[in-house]
Amino acid sequence: MNAENAVTWVADLPTTVELVRTLHDLDGCWTRADVERLVEARPGWRIRRDLQDVLVVGLQADLRWPLGAELFLGATAPKADRYRRAWVPLLDFRLPTPEQERRTALRTLSEALRGIGSPTAVPTAADGFGLRWQSAGRTMLLQANDRRAWIALQPHVVEVRHARPDLPAVVAAFVPALHDAPGGFLPVGTVRRIAAEHPGLRVGFGDGYADIRTGDPVFAPSFATRVSFVRPGPEGTYDVLDLHRFDELPLTPEHRREVFGEVFRAVCAVLGEPTLFGGGPDGPDVRWREAGENGRVLRLLCEGRRIRLETEPAAELEEGERIAFEYGGPAGSDGPSDFPMLRYSWQLHLAHQAPGGTADVLPGGRLALTLPHLREGLECLLAAWIEQLPVQRPGEKVTFAIAAPQISGGLSVAYSTGKGVLLRVGPRPGEPAEVAAAMTADGWQPSGNRFKAEFRTPTRATAGEVAALITAELAARGISGDSGFGLGPGRVTARRLALGASRQLAGHGFFRVTGLGLETS
Repeated sequence: MNAENAVTWVADLPTTVELVRTLHDLDGCWTRADVERLVEARPGWRIRRDLQDVLVVGLQADLRWPLGAELFLGATAPKADRYRRAWVPLLDFRLPTPEQERRTALRTLSEALRGIGSPTAVPTAADGFGLRWQSAGRTMLLQANDRRAWIALQPHVVEVRHARPDLPAVVAAFVPALHDAPGGFLPVGTVRRIAAEHPGLRVGFGDGYADIRTGDPVFAPSFATRVSFVRPGPEGTYDVLDLHRFDELPLTPEHRREVFGEVFRAVCAVLGEPTLFGGGPDGPDVRWREAGENGRVLRLLCEGRRIRLETEPAAELEEGERIAFEYGGPAGSDGPSDFPMLRYSWQLHLAHQAPGGTADVLPGGRLALTLPHLREGLECLLAAWIEQLPVQRPGEKVTFAIAAPQISGGLSVAYSTGKGVLLRVGPRPGEPAEVAAAMTADGWQPSGNRFKAEFRTPTRATAGEVAALITAELAARGISGDSGFGLGPGRVTARRLALGASRQLAGHGFFRVTGLGLETS
């Protein structure tokens, strides 16, 4: 289209429809061998780029990259030959795109694609023009945000090892309905209808709840209504779906992570990738958020012994979080910090794959006033990453460097979901032999001209051990935070904060860390 237009079609509309029809009819493309067979059978397809975690297939041979439609396949882990999702960009919106022009393009696209198969309209996605095609093996979705529109494909989860065996079937049956419910309230009649359409499911209704029953007597998912005096829901509706309860004692972080991972993948299989990855001290907090001020957010939470989905107005939730971050915090340097009570410690938004929208104003993070506060913040943040990143961002690495005048070259921190925690720092000032002896006694190992500390297999205690080592090193270099003004701003900061390839791929997305305790730059 003309460069002056705010909307760009990746391919013309007839070509777009035929490409989506081809994707709809595919049997599967979830291994490298599958993709190579598809490419070989279609003369117009060609593998264009084989990146570390993404395989890119050109779908129009007559056009050179970066022109023409492309199929992106996200690997299950870096360099893996299996894929956990796929997507094809269809529309690009140049900011600022007039709302009417954007909606007209989405309407045109949606109406053209409705003739393919038997899609379900998704009124809470793509400005009301979202579509969903479900089959036995995959879900295909028309999704959009303020930057682009695309087709997403997600393979279904058919088998679980740590959650109950009937979990994928319950998720596939009920989760799309909760996501699509206008206002976030799912009527009792819809729950009753879904159960009638699935012979293996029964529902027992009570006062404000509905128990879902399968052939598994141990598996007990249920709908409920959140208690809210500010926004009571309409009578006869639900806005909470409990998907798992942990009855095991003791409950280990490893088991909680494994079960949540299976629930997370089952939900993504029917909803697509979330708008926001993230979590905090209480557990993971993954969000699918509608665009606009009046949208609602669907949250997948794991707190304590429950994994649940719940919906609520996005503006109400985000304003409460903004107030908590802006006006919360410790009473002073002598008291405890509030890092264990933060609403969330980190969030990741990848604009190229995140449907819906984000808040217009995002709260800042919590700053540590003292080294004990920083130690507590680091421990909470690292514990969250160790539990949550292997599930939400498998194979990726988060890095940052603590910078201060007393630390030449900075103290680098890296957590890899595959290799554990690695710290590196230069030697302290002083006589080399004495410095080496002191730092070795504190837990560091010589590594060339620097020192390192490795925690290759993180356990429940690792986050506390790493936080203690970092803050002890800062104290050894004279950084105490006893000035009355805490550790910053301007004195101790966190630099080069990055998660995986998010710095390169985000493109108007963000990686926010609100629980680090230091200013970031």
